Amino acid sequence: MIGFATSFLIWLASTLLPAIAGLLLITWVGKKISSRFVVAFAFGILFWFFVDTISGSAVLDVNSGFGGGVAQVGVFALFVMGVIFFFWVDRKRDILSPQSAIGKYGLTIPVLVAIAVGIHGLGEGAAFGATAFSTSSTSLVDAFGGLNAGVAYVLHKGLEPMMIGACYSVYFEREGETVRSWLRSIFLLGLVFVIPSLLGAATGYLVAYDTTYVFALGTGSAIYAGFRLAGPLFIPGGVATTREAMKVALSWILGITAIYIAALFHS
Repeated sequence: MIGFATSFLIWLASTLLPAIAGLLLITWVGKKISSRFVVAFAFGILFWFFVDTISGSAVLDVNSGFGGGVAQVGVFALFVMGVIFFFWVDRKRDILSPQSAIGKYGLTIPVLVAIAVGIHGLGEGAAFGATAFSTSSTSLVDAFGGLNAGVAYVLHKGLEPMMIGACYSVYFEREGETVRSWLRSIFLLGLVFVIPSLLGAATGYLVAYDTTYVFALGTGSAIYAGFRLAGPLFIPGGVATTREAMKVALSWILGITAIYIAALFHS
C-alpha cells in the first residue's frame, strides 16, 4: 500500500500540471493561427480519446450480444445519459449554429466541454486509487508499469485538455483579453477538467468499484465535445480553397498522431 496523501498529491500534480500546460499551449497557438486549424488538431485528439474511453467501457459491453443482462443495460443507459445531459444543458446556446455562439456565452461552453471531457477521469482516478491501495510496491512508478506508463499519462493529460482549449479559442470572446484574465480562465478550465480525476483517486483508494460504468458515461459525454469541435470547421471564413482543406486535414492528422505517440509509451 502507498499512503493516501502521497499517492493523491502525486496524482494531482501529474494531472493538473500537464493539463494547464496543454491549455496554455493550445490557446496561445489559437492567438497566432486560424482557429479552424486549432479545432482540427483538437478534433484529431478527440477521435483517439473516444476510442480510448469506449474501450474502457468494454465497447459498451457489445461482446455480450443480447445476453449481458442488467449490467449491459446499465452501461448503455449511462452512455445515453452522457449524451443527452450535455445536449439538454446546452440546448439554448446555439449548439447547432456554432457561428451564433461565438463570443456570446463567456466561459460557459468551454466549461461544459471541460466537464464532458473530464468525466472519464473519474474512472482513471478510481483505477489509480485502487492500485495505490492494493500494491505491495513502495514506488508509484513501478506500481503503474514503469516510467513509460508515467510518461504516457502525463502526455495524455497535456493533450486531452487541448479539446477544451480549442473550444475556448473559438467560442470565448478574446478581444481585449489580458494576460491575467487569460491565465485565470486557463486555471479554471484546468481545474474543472481535473476534479473528476481527483474524486476518482480519492474514492477508488477507499472503495473498489467497477469503472466500466464511469467510462460509459464519459464516452457519451465526449459526444458533446465532438459536436462543439466539429461545428467551427464548417463556419464560412472567406474563400474555402483546396489549400485550406489540406491544411485542415494535416491539422487533424497532427492531432491524432500526437495522442497516438503518447499512447505508444503505454504499450
